[in-house]
Amino acid sequence: MAAIRMLGEAVSLLRNQDLDPSAMLEQLMGELHDLDDLAAAVLGDVRYRRPADGAPGAEVVTVVQAAARTVAAARGATVHVGADGPVEVQASASMLRQAVENLIDNAVIHGGPDGVEVGVHLDPTAGQVELVVADRGTAQHSPHGHGIGLFLVRRFLDAAGGNCSVARRRGGGTVVTLGLPVRPVEAAGHGPLDTAVNT
Repeated sequence: MAAIRMLGEAVSLLRNQDLDPSAMLEQLMGELHDLDDLAAAVLGDVRYRRPADGAPGAEVVTVVQAAARTVAAARGATVHVGADGPVEVQASASMLRQAVENLIDNAVIHGGPDGVEVGVHLDPTAGQVELVVADRGTAQHSPHGHGIGLFLVRRFLDAAGGNCSVARRRGGGTVVTLGLPVRPVEAAGHGPLDTAVNT
């Protein structure tokens, strides 16, 4: 909803300046599509079972960066994103984004606007990618707890065949790790990625 509100304001601003809002409108439609996916997932729509083999997957780094930008803009926070390189999982990109947004938002709330780090690390031996969200605040609730945000994380993990662990961070804070089965992609020429996103 925060992303939709910001895009709506941007469209209005562009129109007031007699500029072309087409690109922003396209992004807005994408956010509305994601919101429709989210509503269907909450209602248990059968479309949100794990995608079949061969179906389009979700590129984790792209999704994580989008989720980090949304939370950073909504909360006025800085979220650091580090990744080994692009990797796909056999899962719904919309549900992955919602799950990651909820975890990052939870980390910002408990750890403050400047202490959140998100890592995407490939584990070829285990055949999975680890998505790590760490903060420097008080203990977070486990994704096995209550609330719509945590419900969405649980629903996504069930659909994607993933797993989750929660641990204390050395020096204070919490580390939440999601493990997701990978879907191999051609990533030649792509190296480690390290970015920070904020408002």
